[in-house]
Amino acid sequence: LEIFDPEEVEYIRSNATATLGGSVTLDCGSVMPAIYIWGFTKPGTDNNVAVAHNYGQGPKVQSQSSSLGSIKLQVNTSTLVIEELQKEATGMYTCQALYDTDKGARITFYFTRLEVEDE
Repeated sequence: LEIFDPEEVEYIRSNATATLGGSVTLDCGSVMPAIYIWGFTKPGTDNNVAVAHNYGQGPKVQSQSSSLGSIKLQVNTSTLVIEELQKEATGMYTCQALYDTDKGARITFYFTRLEVEDE
């Protein structure tokens, strides 16, 4: 896989708010990437922890993400769904998406800041 212009990385930022015990849907683009990795960074730290990924062999959710809530990946998408949200789910979610195009690979980072509020 050749990335023709590594300087052409796109960054998309958004915010989301959800209720403790509820659910939230976090997008990673409108088109399914060839490869994607979801990470989570807790406020006040710089430690990014893997939550879920798909390296082309199907989606996988990481077991260490269970403290955030019940995590699922929507079928045939890179969309992350967190149900039964825990307070610990507050933080920055990053989806690193690699798209295979006719002009080579294109990389997009999707940053979503999630705030989990009490009921």
